[in-house]
Amino acid sequence: MKFPKRCKITILGDSIPKGIYSENHQLKKMSDNAVSQVAKHFNIDINNISVYGQTLSRLNKKGFLDDYLKSINKKDFNVAVLSLGGNDSDYDWAEVATSPTEPHMPKTPPREFESLLNETITKLKKAKVKVFLTNIPPIDSKRYFDLVICRQADQQSVLKFLQGDIENIYRHQELYNSIITKCATKNQCHLFDIRTKLLSKVDYLDYMSDDGIHPNKTGQQKIAESVIDQIEQLK
Repeated sequence: MKFPKRCKITILGDSIPKGIYSENHQLKKMSDNAVSQVAKHFNIDINNISVYGQTLSRLNKKGFLDDYLKSINKKDFNVAVLSLGGNDSDYDWAEVATSPTEPHMPKTPPREFESLLNETITKLKKAKVKVFLTNIPPIDSKRYFDLVICRQADQQSVLKFLQGDIENIYRHQELYNSIITKCATKNQCHLFDIRTKLLSKVDYLDYMSDDGIHPNKTGQQKIAESVIDQIEQLK
């Protein structure tokens, strides 16, 4: 793909494109993350305004999206990459543990997430911004349950909410991944698949941090390779 003149690319994402990973139970930020590797490969500038813990609802309600739209120069060829969804699918696990037999909503419920994603894409397109989406890297339910959730909440209570099956965490995240794919198709947005390359590896857990949700340095490298391949195939 040949990038248009005055192409201004902005990543509106969460901790994954920001390059956050966990090592020895401590969060760290890698400078040579997937976004920077893609920028280096194509010799382009990418404005990465991803935020740790970012959700689609927070992007809209806290003014992040409006600030971005106000900042763009309409003479430029503006590109926005939405890389969100993992945090939207997450629960307040401490609250879940207090009443595990009651229904609980994730940070952004599925229907709201789908509606809001469609609205966000429409708002960006109305401002003449070219919109791309990414799907969500896979997670390791066991690591996330053992090393993150159980540090916040009572293990047995959360297990009761999960009906005794921690893989419900993975399947719940997969639901949001499916919604992103659906919205990309509906709105005719190109979807960068950053999930399949990791899932295709028999040892894909080796590409994940010890918290089970953030790709490690090798995982970020695989994401970069996948995105570079997909960009090179674009017309």
